[in-house]
Amino acid sequence: MSGTDLWFIVVAGGPLILMVVIVYVLLTRRRRGPAERRESDRGAERLYREEGD
Repeated sequence: MSGTDLWFIVVAGGPLILMVVIVYVLLTRRRRGPAERRESDRGAERLYREEGD
């Protein structure tokens, strides 16, 4: 394997690996349900009220 072949693998493989990782993360990302969103909103409102006092 020459240096040119290795450089081609790095240049072509790097973005390919990055794209595979991004697609994997987007497909496996866990979405919050309605109850979790409500609880998160309540917590944020509580923190804002505490900051105002």
